[in-house]
Amino acid sequence: MSINAFVDHGFPPGKEFCVKFLSSPEFTVETLGIISSHTGRLKKAELAVDIANALEKGKLTSDEILLAYVKQPRTWLSLKLGTCAHTPNLNSSASLLQEFSQDGWYGPIHEPDQPKKKWYIRTYRIVDYVRRGSGTASQLDERYIRWSVIAEVDKDYLALSWDGFTYSSTADEHIEQQQRTQFPFWNHIPGFFDELANHCQAQWTHPNLHQLVLHDMWDKYLNKSINGVCYKWKHLRIRAEASGLFINAHSSGIQEIDVRGLQALSQKLAQSVLDILGLSGEPEKISNAEDAILFTLIKDWGTKSYEFELDRELIPNEIKTEILIPNEIEAETLKEVKLKQIIKAHCYFGLKPNSKTQDSLQHLKCYSGYYGGSTRVLEFLLKELGF
Repeated sequence: MSINAFVDHGFPPGKEFCVKFLSSPEFTVETLGIISSHTGRLKKAELAVDIANALEKGKLTSDEILLAYVKQPRTWLSLKLGTCAHTPNLNSSASLLQEFSQDGWYGPIHEPDQPKKKWYIRTYRIVDYVRRGSGTASQLDERYIRWSVIAEVDKDYLALSWDGFTYSSTADEHIEQQQRTQFPFWNHIPGFFDELANHCQAQWTHPNLHQLVLHDMWDKYLNKSINGVCYKWKHLRIRAEASGLFINAHSSGIQEIDVRGLQALSQKLAQSVLDILGLSGEPEKISNAEDAILFTLIKDWGTKSYEFELDRELIPNEIKTEILIPNEIEAETLKEVKLKQIIKAHCYFGLKPNSKTQDSLQHLKCYSGYYGGSTRVLEFLLKELGF
């Protein structure tokens, strides 16, 4: 079973290791295409060989490869604000392209156009077990995953981003089908924050994500028009717990008009209450009751995590230029895009610091594709925070 991470099968250091690393899920085809100077169409494995050859011949530098790597959008993001005294030189990041290396911090990696911004990479070795063969002839092999967390350090903030994966953490010989579980990154990210703060002599603290998303951004964008531009806010999922009641509500198949899930639940509760009170025939009261229930479920019911999507309507001259272009499709299948995807994220508010689950860490799950993953989410949050 494939793992969404770099798995080392004992690759020898040097060029072969570099090719295997570049070919792994750690790099996207798009990123390899940016790094490579090859003008023709190459598959991922071919791009990896082309880049490794260019590095070996001195046509590419390690920093050029690693800068593209650290700037890739990822699935998970955690942000802290504060000032940084200095950005020290830690382990050589170039070594990560040539060998598995030891656990620790590597960098910094510089971007020429932004001298105040630097990147570091924190690597962590994880043992994974895989069963080869079946029955009495099967055997359990041990291999290593190199998990990498990317730190983006600027004068006002520190952002950690990473990808998740499932793995087998047990070497129990009696388990025929290895049980794969999500790697518990939330147990490690707080320590990585502390380590880097120590290295940089910095004081960083989490912003109040609950206030920012459920109050400030909600009040600013929900069913609002700003400078004549209409915004579309969709509630996708909440996980809340209060007064001994746990709520896990999910809006599936959301459409612009027929919004189900959370809003359908609010509507049903509002109608039931107003029916009893004899007010079901008053549309304004029904609408107000629906909003009040929805706000209570999301804002006030001990929300541990919340997923939403924010888009904006395009103005006429944007619609002409914003065209949906999947890879290699016929011209007649092109569609006009009338909405600009701004942000889609699942926010974990970190409201249970002593928990052994994700709820112990303030972080966000970011969606890729048109929503741009962690890169776009970070840009949006910093703008909303005034940076």
